[in-house]
Amino acid sequence: MLTQALLLSILASLLSIEWMNGHFGLSRPLLTGMLTGLVLGDMTQGIMIGATLQLIFMGINGVGAAVPPDQTIGTVIATAFAILSGEGAEIALTLAIPVAVAAQALDIFGRTFCTVFIHMADKFAQKGEYRKLEMAHYAGLLVHFARVSVIVFPAIYFGVDAVQNFIAMVPQPVLRGLEVSGGMLPAVGFGMLLTMLDIPYLFPFYFIGFALATFGGFSTIGVTMVAVCVALVIDYYKRNRGSSDNSSTARDDLDALMED
Repeated sequence: MLTQALLLSILASLLSIEWMNGHFGLSRPLLTGMLTGLVLGDMTQGIMIGATLQLIFMGINGVGAAVPPDQTIGTVIATAFAILSGEGAEIALTLAIPVAVAAQALDIFGRTFCTVFIHMADKFAQKGEYRKLEMAHYAGLLVHFARVSVIVFPAIYFGVDAVQNFIAMVPQPVLRGLEVSGGMLPAVGFGMLLTMLDIPYLFPFYFIGFALATFGGFSTIGVTMVAVCVALVIDYYKRNRGSSDNSSTARDDLDALMED
């Protein structure tokens, strides 16, 4: 169990880093469940559980600076418990969401703590100490690795009760503060998106998507489907208008040639 706990801690840390740096899809529940099953010697069960959890976490994505529930850690722990206990996808569905939300709180704390290294990196850059600048970035990775391991390792090695007891030890004001800060981050994320979206004629589409998600109750997938349909309709009419303009131009050139 010690070896499995260590391997799953390393796996979860690497997949979480992939989620924040590149996001090639390896950290999605389907592949995370498969890799977890591979470590535990039951890849088939891991794929089945990962596919089930993929349906739950399909609409979860980070927008701007918003920190969503940590689907990677939730999938690793839920899949591991489902395989080790022999209960299958049923227990995985029960554990995935609570663990992901608990990991979200630690993720916010870890990101906040890493701002220390950002200021250090700024000072090293001003002084031209680029080696120290690199080390400041690597220090952030170590914090992230510790943040993941502190949840995954005891959960696998000692069981889910260890995770619950750890969360219970955290003072309630701290948990409340993390909850409030987590609620503020989406607003920061939207603000960052508006700053980057420096194309005035695209603003209406942005607010249409925001209205659908906030007041219309649309999920991320629903808003995406609407956006794709609108994009296809606009592209269709643009192509037809372009073809019509080209045809009229060709006729005008032909008529001028005939007249000459």
